[in-house]
Amino acid sequence: MQWILSMGMVFAFWLTILCFGQTFMKAKDAPESSEVRWQLVGPGGGGWIQSVAFDSKDTNTLYVGCDVGGFYVSFDFGKTFEIRNNGLRDYFVECIAVHPQNPNIILLGTQGGVFRTTDKGKNWRWIRNGFPPIQRYSYSAPIGAICFDPQNQNIVYAGIGRPRDAREGRNGQGQGAIYKSTDGGVNWQRIDGGQLPSDAVISDIEVKPDDSNVILVATNKGLFRSDDGGKTWQPSNKGLPHEFIQEIAFAPSQPNRVYLTLLTTAREGQTWNGGVYRSEDAGKTWQPCTGNLPQRVGPDLYRQSNYGEIVVDPNNADIVYVGGRSWWNPGVYKTVDDGRTWQWMTVHDGKRWVNMDYGWITFWGCAVECLAISLVNPNRLVFGTSGHLFVTDDGGKTWQQRYCVQFPDGRFRGNGLEVTCVNDIVPDPVHKRRVYFCYADIGLLISDDGGKTFWRSYEGMRGEGNCFTVAVDPERPNTIWAATGQWAWNEGYICRSDDGGKTWRVVGEPNTGLPNGQVRHIVLDLSSPVNKRRLLVTVNAHGFFESRDGGFSWHSINGNLPSEAARQPRGILLDPKNPDRIIVACAGTPEKEAGIYGTKDGGKSWHRLNTEPIFANIQSLTSEFLPVPDPKSPVPNLQTLYVAAREFYDDATKRLYPGGVFKSTDGGRTWQRILDYHFVSDIAVHPRNPSIVYAATNDHPYHDDCIAEGVLKSDDGGKTWRKVNFGLSHFNISCLSINPHDPTVLYAGTGGNSAFVGEDKVVR
Repeated sequence: MQWILSMGMVFAFWLTILCFGQTFMKAKDAPESSEVRWQLVGPGGGGWIQSVAFDSKDTNTLYVGCDVGGFYVSFDFGKTFEIRNNGLRDYFVECIAVHPQNPNIILLGTQGGVFRTTDKGKNWRWIRNGFPPIQRYSYSAPIGAICFDPQNQNIVYAGIGRPRDAREGRNGQGQGAIYKSTDGGVNWQRIDGGQLPSDAVISDIEVKPDDSNVILVATNKGLFRSDDGGKTWQPSNKGLPHEFIQEIAFAPSQPNRVYLTLLTTAREGQTWNGGVYRSEDAGKTWQPCTGNLPQRVGPDLYRQSNYGEIVVDPNNADIVYVGGRSWWNPGVYKTVDDGRTWQWMTVHDGKRWVNMDYGWITFWGCAVECLAISLVNPNRLVFGTSGHLFVTDDGGKTWQQRYCVQFPDGRFRGNGLEVTCVNDIVPDPVHKRRVYFCYADIGLLISDDGGKTFWRSYEGMRGEGNCFTVAVDPERPNTIWAATGQWAWNEGYICRSDDGGKTWRVVGEPNTGLPNGQVRHIVLDLSSPVNKRRLLVTVNAHGFFESRDGGFSWHSINGNLPSEAARQPRGILLDPKNPDRIIVACAGTPEKEAGIYGTKDGGKSWHRLNTEPIFANIQSLTSEFLPVPDPKSPVPNLQTLYVAAREFYDDATKRLYPGGVFKSTDGGRTWQRILDYHFVSDIAVHPRNPSIVYAATNDHPYHDDCIAEGVLKSDDGGKTWRKVNFGLSHFNISCLSINPHDPTVLYAGTGGNSAFVGEDKVVR
C-alpha cells in the first residue's frame, strides 16, 4: 500500500512539472562553494540539553547532545564547546555511549537511528545495517537507549523508543525492540524475540559490571531482565508500585546493587508513587529508598515531584545522585547512605540560587534532563536542563554554569554550546552594528556589535518568551515594534518600544482590534506620517491587519479574501509608490483558494494573481528591490517576486505540491519553479544586485533523514545555484537576512544552533 501511495505521489509530482513546463535545479545536486564564510554567534544555552557524557579516560572532556542542536564536545570541562555535526542526519541526540577503552569511538542514539564516530565526533557514520529500512515520512527505529558491555566493548545494545514523548503523554513509538551489535556498533540484529510488550518504549539499558549475561532494560511497561546475554527476557518488577521505569544505575564497586527511578503516575488527590528504588540482587527484587526526597503530587508531570536521571559513585555504592525533573523539585539530590536520606545539592533560598553560578537564563528553573558522573574523578558531575548546563568539581557542593560568558554590564555571549531556534534576524536600518535576534523560547535578544554579544529585551512585553519578528522605524530608530507570543500554540501580541528596546508596552491585542494569533510579518508604510505610522501585519488564523496610528489600534484588511486563504498568511509586500497596492501570500491548496493575492485599494477588494495551481504550503514571499541609494529604506520591486514553499500532499485531491523556490517576473501572475527542494523556508535578495539570491532550506524532525541542504546562492536570478555552507554546523535554516549597510554580510538563523554571521566575498 505504501508503494502504491509513493508511486502515486511521484506521478502527481511529474504531472505538475510537465503541465507547467518548468525548469529547475535540484538543491541536492547543487555544487559546494566556500565563497561565503559563516561564523557561529549566539547567547549560549537556551535549548533542551538531552544527553551528557564524560570521556571514559579524560575527566576534562565532556560530550553533550541536544534535541535540536546535535552533538557538542568540550576539552576544558565545559568552558568552551565545539559543535560536531558532520555526517549527522538527525540533530536530536537522545543518548551518548562512549567506548570504555577507546574514547575516540562514540555511539549516538537519535530519533533517526544510530550514528558512530571513530574520531570523537569530527565525522559521523549513519549505521543502518540490521535496522528497518529508512522511512521518508516517519521514524523507523528511534533510539531511546544505547549501552556498551563493560566486560566486552565489542558488544553494544540499543533500545527503540522516544522516552521524552512517552513520559509527557505523547506517542513514544515503542516497539518493544532491543538490538545487539557484536562489532562495536557497526552491524546490528534484533534480539528481543518479541518477549517485551510490542509498544514498550525503552528508556535505558544497563549491563551488570561484572557479568555480561545480566542485562536490565527500563521501559514504560516495566523493568525487563536477561540472564543469558539477551536470549531470553523476563519482567523484574517485584517490589515496584507500578511499571513506568525511567533510568537504571548499577554500582560498579558493588555490582549486585542497582538503583532505578520511577515516574509517578499519581495526580492530585492520589498517593505519590514515584521516586528511587534499590535492589541488592542485581534487579530481581526492589525496595524504596526515596527517603526524604520531596514527594509533591500535582496536576501534571511538571507540577509535581519527579525523578529521572540517576548515577552512582563508581567507588562507593552508597553515594548516589538523582535529578529532580519537575518545576517543584528542580536540581540534583545526593545520598551518602544508599538512599535513606537525601540532600538537595542545588540550593535555592526562595530568592536566588545559593551555590550555583546560573548564567543569563534566570527565568527557567534547573529541572534535570540529563546527568553524568566522571568515572575518572567521581567528584565531577555534569547535568543539563531545558536551557542550561552545569558542572561541579566538589561532589555537588558548588555548581558552575557552562553555557555562556557574562560581562559586568549585563551583556553575554555563548561559549559554543548554542542550542536555540531562531525565528527571524533583523538588522537595524540606521545603527550599522545593531541586530535584532528573534528567538523561540528566549525571546528578543539585541546585539549592538554585530552578534558578538547580546542583551535581552523584554521589560513590559507580554509573551516575551518568544519573539517572531521586529520592525524598526528608520526615521525614528528608537521606535521598534516586536511580535511576541507563544511558539507552541497560536497566541500573539504586538509590543512597542520608544526607547530602543529598554522598555515595552503592549499595543496589539484583542482589545485594540488585533486578534489573538502569532504575528510573523510586520511591514511599515514609510510614506505615512511618523507620528501616525501605518503598519501592516499578518496574523495566523486571522489574516491581514492594519494600524494607522503607530500600532495603538487595528482593523482587518481582509476585504473579500476567501476565509480559508486568509487563515494562513505567509507574507505581505507594500508598493512604496502606491501604498494602497499590497501583495500577500496565503498558504494552503489552490482548491481552497490559497495563493498570491493583490489589492489596489488598501485591502477592500482582493484578486488572486497566480492562475496556475503550482504551490500550496507557502513559507515566505519576497521581492526584488529597486535601485535606491538609501540602505535604510530598500524599495520592493513588486514586478519580480519569489516564493519559498514546502512540499505538501493533499489527501483530498491525491496531489503532491512540490516545494522549492518559485519566481514570477510579471507581478505574480505566472510562476516558474527555479529550485527543487522539499522544504525552502526563506529567500533573501541582494538589495543592490537583484541577480544575487539566497535560499534557506529546512526540514522538520518527523522522519529518519531530517537534515536539509543549508544555504544556497544564485548569482543569475535563480537559473543556477550552489551550496554556500562553509562554517555552518546546522543545515536546517529557518531565516535569512542581508545587512543593508554592507550586503556582503549575511545572517542565517537555524533550528537548533542559534545564528550564523556570513561574509560573502564573491558579490558582483
